[in-house]
Formats: sequence, structure tokens, C-alpha cells
Amino acid sequence: MKALMFLLLLLWGMGALYGMVKGQPPGISQTGPWREARGLQFLYDLSYDSGGSRLYEERILPAMLAEIEAARRFIVVDLFLFNQLGRSGGEQAAALGREQPSPVALFSEALIAAKRQRPELAILFISDEINTGYGSYPEPHLERLAAHGIEVIFTDLDRLRDSNPLYSGLWRSLLQWWQPVAGRGRLPNPLAGAGAGDEAPAFTLPSWLRLFNFKANHRKVLLTENVAIVSSGNVHDASLGHSNIAFLVSGEIIADLLAGELAVARFSGQPAPDPVLAAAAAPALTRPSSPSPGEGEGEGDGEVLVRALSEEAIRRQLLAAINQAGVGDRVWLGHFYLAEGRVMAALVAAARRGVELRLILDPNRDAFGRDKRGIPNRQSAARLRAAVGDNLQIRWYDTRGEQFHVKLTMVERGEQVVIIGGSANLTRRNLAGYNLESCLEIRAGRQTAVALATAAFFERIWENRSGQYTLDYGVFAESSPLKSAWAAWQEFSGMGTF
Repeated sequence: MKALMFLLLLLWGMGALYGMVKGQPPGISQTGPWREARGLQFLYDLSYDSGGSRLYEERILPAMLAEIEAARRFIVVDLFLFNQLGRSGGEQAAALGREQPSPVALFSEALIAAKRQRPELAILFISDEINTGYGSYPEPHLERLAAHGIEVIFTDLDRLRDSNPLYSGLWRSLLQWWQPVAGRGRLPNPLAGAGAGDEAPAFTLPSWLRLFNFKANHRKVLLTENVAIVSSGNVHDASLGHSNIAFLVSGEIIADLLAGELAVARFSGQPAPDPVLAAAAAPALTRPSSPSPGEGEGEGDGEVLVRALSEEAIRRQLLAAINQAGVGDRVWLGHFYLAEGRVMAALVAAARRGVELRLILDPNRDAFGRDKRGIPNRQSAARLRAAVGDNLQIRWYDTRGEQFHVKLTMVERGEQVVIIGGSANLTRRNLAGYNLESCLEIRAGRQTAVALATAAFFERIWENRSGQYTLDYGVFAESSPLKSAWAAWQEFSGMGTF
């Protein structure tokens, strides 16, 4: 018996070690070359109170639908959440005070219409197995897309390193061989959100076991031959009403992002990319890149440069931007989750050397109808305030059932700004290569259109211009040592959901 227990513990430990140190698949954690940012636009969705009414400004999905309609050669979509689970709960619709069309249905119909009208159009849809309940059931809209000749690929998450090694070691060594059978589920669906009741399809036990690996293809990207849209927002019915941001851009950056998406398709089992997509991505590997931006570049002539960042590269460039800020510079940060240790340390160091820091955080009280208990943002905010006091200013987004789902940082240094935005939360899971993530880094003069638009977005919600967006720090300030320790353990161990 002791020998058997020793063997099981050995297998568990070997599985945990392997999951932590295994090599990443090709194309992960890439810093792309600098490109000219043609037609760059800053987009956002905002949910807020004004005059006693809940208003919702939606710009990202309409832009996506317009670009799908305009595409003539190819469309590539990479979306983490793409399903209608939780819509019946009505949390977001109730918050907005009216019913909204299903984003998933609208997006699906747009892709099908594009394929029907232009059969030669190459369309690739990459998604995450969370949308099938980790194999417990089919996702009807993705099945319908496939039936209309659209290639649908589910990311092979096993190829990624494990963010939750204490559990994933057991799963890799003993449990991964137990595969779910779609339609055989009998267990409650943990993804449906509160209030979904019996309408949510059931989970199988193997799917529950797979869920606890806590890893994802968390990207939110739309590419055509005309534009790239890199966003923080999912096309997901239960996310209706969330505040999000996105950047729309044209030019050579499209090929860089496309090459990254084809890498995901390749390690997820795609035998060969569509020739149209392969040809469109090929220039990313052959053409010279723009030189690295130097001091003052982009200040006088309005030049704007952009590059693609994925996974660990996002953290590297974010830390570089914050660490370069000095006295008189300003850092704006708007995020759904903030917990990553290196980012937290960089913010403390910046505050101590005289950088003005303004943070807008989600209070982490709502997660599709479930109470998040403030973890991790309230504990992270308390740690920052304890370290630097009023040298770092924090406001909470005033959520009402939805989420401040933004992932956006802007560093203002003299007459130049650095903007990093996209899918990545500021957590270990998002920034250390455990999840797939996609962001854009933008360098621009302070008076360029994108810099002015991004600054106006931050200032509007910070100052509550023409609406109620944010609340004072004291409204959700917390100082519970127990909750702080629990949040820190979840971030360190990977056993939390953030």
C-alpha cells in the first residue's frame, strides 16, 4: 500500500513538474516588429448611469460586423467566449433596462452570410473548448458555422503550460485519459451563471476535471485583408453590457497577427492552412520591420507605430513602458484584474519616483450573477495603497451586474505615449504564458488622434463626465488580512479563476 501511494505521489509530482516546465508550442510569446499604424482607431463599449437611466454605448461589435461584410479574401476570428449560456438569466439585459439582440447570433449570421455570398472567402474560426463545456456538449452556433463551410478549430490547451500545477499534475498523470462523451452529462453546468437553471446543458465528470486546469485561449481578435481588430471583449451573450476596449488598424500588422493565429491553428491540429491565409501571413516572415522607435519619434509628424504582442511578451513590454516613466509622467491603467507581482512592484516603484498613477479597476463584485467577493482587485489595491499611500490614485468602476472588462494601459512620457491594450488581464495566468493572449503596443505622439482618443476615454470615466462611471476608492476599500492572504495564494498557486 505504501509503495502504491509513493508511486501515485511520484506520478503526481512528475506531472506537476512537466506541466510547469514543458516547452511552449511555436509562435507563442511573440514580440512583433514595429509597423506603420494605418487607419488606427480606438473603439470602446461603455455601460454607465446617466440621469437615472442605465446606458450602453456599443462600438466594437458593430465595427466587427461591418468588417465581416467588407471582407473579400479572408476572415480569421479568435474568440474565447462565444456562446449564449446565461442569456436567460437576464443580468445584463436587466442592467441595461431593455432586451438586446444576441451578439452571438448576429456574429454567426454575419459570417454565414459572408460565406454564402462569397463562397471563395476563406474563413477560419478559432475558439476555446470552454464553449463546449470542455467536451460535454456541442456549441450550436459553432456547429452551424462548420455546416456552412467555415473552418472551426478548438485550441489544444494541453500544449500550453499548466497554471495550476498542484491540480494539473494529478490531471496530467492520472485523469486526462478519461474523455467526456458529448450529450452524456449529468452534472450542473458551472459556466452558465446564476439564474440559468435547467436551461444550461449538463456537464460530464471528465469535463469538470478538465475545467480545473484553469487555462484558456483568451484572445479576442478579428482579422480580414483590410483590418485587424484586437479587443478585450468577447462575443458572448452573457457578457452583454460589459465595458470593453478595442483597436482597429490596417497595414502590415495584419500579417503579423495572422501568422500568430495560424500558429495556434497549426498546434491545435490543423493539417494545413487555407492557401489564401498562408499567402496573406507569409510577408510577416520576410519583409523588414520598421526600426525601433527612439526618443521623440512620432512627436512632430503624427507618425504612429504599432506592433503585435502575445503572452509573455505583453508583460515584458508593459514593464518596460512603466519602468521608463519618470517624474512628471503619468500612467493610466484600466483593468478587470490586477494581481501580477512584477506589475504590482513596477507600479509601486513608479509611484515612489514621482510618476502620477491613476488606476481604474473593476470592483470584482459580479461574475455572471455570482459574487466575486472583491478578489483580487480589492486586495491588490489595498497592497498598493499600503505601499505608497496617496501617491497612487485608484477609482472603482461603478458596475451594475456587468463588468468593467477593459484591459488597457497608457503611459504618457513627455510628448510621447505608449498604449498597450487587448485581451490580457494583469495576472500571472494572463502574463506568464499560461493563457493565449493578444495585445497591441502603440507608440505615438501625444497629439495624435489615437493618443487623444485614449486619453479622453480615461479622463471621461475618471472625472464622471456626462455620466456616473467611477466611484471613490473608499467605496470598496478592504483591509481583511484573511482575504488578502487568500487572494495572494490563488495568484501564486494558480488555484484561482483569475
